[in-house]
Amino acid sequence: MSFASVDARDRWLPPSAALNRFRLSDGDVPGGSPLATEQRPRFGFRVGQLCLLIRMDARSEMVTLASIAPIPNVPTWFLGLMNRRGHLLPVFDLHQLLETGESRRDNRTVLILDQDSDAVGIPIDSLPQPVGINRTLRHRPPLPEVLEAHVSAAYAAGRTIWLEFDHRSFFMAVGAQIVS
Repeated sequence: MSFASVDARDRWLPPSAALNRFRLSDGDVPGGSPLATEQRPRFGFRVGQLCLLIRMDARSEMVTLASIAPIPNVPTWFLGLMNRRGHLLPVFDLHQLLETGESRRDNRTVLILDQDSDAVGIPIDSLPQPVGINRTLRHRPPLPEVLEAHVSAAYAAGRTIWLEFDHRSFFMAVGAQIVS
């Protein structure tokens, strides 16, 4: 019998044998090394002099020329609502909220953090940038009072201090101010 006459299915492993053929040892990562996954680049954005990191588990996107519908009788830092894929999301001016004194009302580039009903928008002056964190700081720098409870750590990247920003808890607290 020649090799060409053997049915290819006779050479296949059963699915269970094929799936269990290669076993990863503890610490192995398919398609890469553990070091490569631990050093996944972080992204951050600036609000005035503050540098805020986007959470590793957050989805984010940029929208240019965003259309924001203003809402009457709300604080000035609540810019209004924006429609994104059928979901209305609140848009907050962090310059005003954090009192940086650098607010630009004409900026229509919005960073959207999270998605669907959890999403929030923040007008920003420049695109988020990759951040290579060199070391964790033992002490956080002085922060605006409204931000204090929502920053868990500070990191040095060169001569810049980046803050671990929990945007979810921050915007929940800010949203509660609008409701009350």
